[in-house]
Order: sequence, then C-alpha cells, then structure tokens
Amino acid sequence: MNEKAFIEANKNKSVSELALLLSKKPELDSPFILAQINGIQKAKNKLPEFYNNPDIVYPIKLSMEQCSSEQTAIYKTSLFRNSGLDPESSIIDLTGGFGIDCFYFAKKFKQVTYVEQNKELFDLVKSNFNNLKTDNIELVNAPAEEFLQSTNKKADAVYIDPSRRNENQRVFKLDECTPNIIELAPAIFNIADKILVKTAPLLDIKQSLKDLTNVTKVWVVSVDHDCKEVLYLMEKDVNIEPKINTINLTKINQTFSFDYVEERTATVNYSEPLQFLYEPNASILKAGAFNSICNKYEVKKLAPNTHLYTSEKPIENFPGRRFKINHILSYSPKEFKKLGISKANVSCRNFKDKPEQIKKKLKLKDGGEAYLFATTDLNSKPILIICVK
Repeated sequence: MNEKAFIEANKNKSVSELALLLSKKPELDSPFILAQINGIQKAKNKLPEFYNNPDIVYPIKLSMEQCSSEQTAIYKTSLFRNSGLDPESSIIDLTGGFGIDCFYFAKKFKQVTYVEQNKELFDLVKSNFNNLKTDNIELVNAPAEEFLQSTNKKADAVYIDPSRRNENQRVFKLDECTPNIIELAPAIFNIADKILVKTAPLLDIKQSLKDLTNVTKVWVVSVDHDCKEVLYLMEKDVNIEPKINTINLTKINQTFSFDYVEERTATVNYSEPLQFLYEPNASILKAGAFNSICNKYEVKKLAPNTHLYTSEKPIENFPGRRFKINHILSYSPKEFKKLGISKANVSCRNFKDKPEQIKKKLKLKDGGEAYLFATTDLNSKPILIICVK
C-alpha cells in the first residue's frame, strides 16, 4: 500500500489510531501522511472546495491552522469589491501561505500575485494551483521585504497577513509580527493605494489603530459567533475616523457598525434584568461596542462592566444571542436547587467564578434547554439569570 492509498483508506481515523497503524508500516512517509489526513479533516468544514478536490496536497498542521477559511476568504474578496476594486483590478498577497485568499481573489479579479518565502510551502501551493487550473496567479518565492525592494510591479491593492515571529509566543502588538507592516507600509504605498491587513483577534484593535496610518475601515469577522480575524483597510493619503464594522457570518449574517467617537459619547441606560436578555456576538464584544449598541437598539445594560443587555419587549434583529428570562436569583446553591434544574448551558459575564466552578457549586451538567448567565448587577451583587432561547 502506498501513501495515497493509505490516506484514502484512513482519512477519517483519529491521530491515535493513525499512530498505531503507521508504527507497523515503516516504509510509509508518516509525517506526510499525518499532514494530509489532518488537512483533509480540517478542510471538510474549513475549505469545502479544496476538500472536494482529490488532487489537493495539504501543508503542515500550523499552516492549516493559520490559513483563512473559504468563508472568510470569500468575504474578504467582497470587501475589496466594495472598496472600489473592479474585476479588472490586480492584487498582491505579500504573505501567501497556503494560498486560500489568493485562490478566491483570483476568482473575482483579473490578476493576483502570490508571494511566499517558505520554499516547501511555495512548491506545494504552486502544484495545487496547477491542479486547480488557476491561470491568473503569478507566484513569487521571496520574503515580502525582498519582493518590495526588487519589484517594479504596481497593483490596485495589497493584502498582508503578518504572523507571530515565534509561534510559541503570545503576541499582542503588530510590531511583534512579521512582516512588520508598520515599517513596510510606506514601501507598499509606493506600489498600491490600498492595503488590507489581517490580524488575529488577540491583537488589540485600538493599539493597532495607533500603530497603523491611514486606516479608513476596520472589519471584525466572526463565523458562527467565533471571532476569527480583524481586517484593517489602509488608504494612501486618507485620514479620517475609521468606521468599525462587525460581522458575524452565520445562517443570517449579523452586522453592526460604529466608530470610537460614537462609543465614547453614547448614552447608556441601565436596568435590572427585564423580560428578555441579549448577549452581543463575538465581533461586537471584540470591537468594544459596549455602549453604542444601546443607541441603535432599544436595550438597557445590566451594569457598566457587564456586557449583557435587557429589554421589556423582544428585539428581533439584535446582533447576538437572544433569550427569554425565566428566573433571576442570587448566587446561592440552596436557592438554585429549588428550581430543579440539573442541566444548563453556563456562561459568565463580569463574574467572580468560572463556568466550571459554577457547575460544580450548583451540581450542574452541561447541555439541556436552560441557559444560565452568571453576572454582576448594578449593585455589584452576583446573580444568576436563567433563560431559554
């Protein structure tokens, strides 16, 4: 049995099962097989178009984790279209990686340049693009800095996704990433008027806005309430207050836009929990639209540092999770026991204990139809709010 046959026969097995099987087959290339099966399993949901193509070769686990999903890559393509690029436009991706963003850019724009410094990854992507029959992507094997120094190419936009210098290190600022977009921005603006920067959600948005120049728009992107990436559009010689756009890509996309001037000046009303409870989606929480959301929707906040909201009447289009409140009680196991609830989905907002501690104290199992929010009210008192969706 060769590698391809082994992968096809075992692509749905767990890592532990694979390790046992491969230990008995020393003639096979174990690292390659594990990378392919990990890639196939990840691609099933993350990259369905690639998953359905049997000729795709997958990179190492880290590259699969770092690459954009099909859904977010398509969304970025729409952002370029909505930012003034037409089908005849050209885009340069300075940090090509596994090539997912490039592949979807190439579907909508005339010419794309893929730049990647890792030779092994570059060769793998080159082979994949051949199999995918993409004929409008130029591939360049070079570091972003070297490419910028040597190219005479012009483009309508440049895309860049800086990564952590040390993959074992937690990174909170752009100057801790490579390529250093803060230093490279002037050189990039020599070849394009627009730069789209992707960062991980871990990086602080306000700090990134201080570090970058000419940012006109920000998008905080989540998929099914899980924040995936933050995007910054930089435009040459434009200086305005950037609009912060939040998007939760789900069955019905949830959007909310604001700027930090609005956030600072927003009027917020506070209230004890009323009939309905609202938890903003992950993009809104990451963006910090804690007060401005009250201006658009008729909701009141539970407390200044408790990012949960309430209303007497249901707000159908609130961008987040919506609940009907059944019970409000103090954080007391004795009082909670009277409700007869043995299973619940537990969340914490501005609370002293973690979900695991709460479940242990209240003798709760995960799941069921009940949703329990442990939070702090206007009087700094810990409370439990029991809801249903």
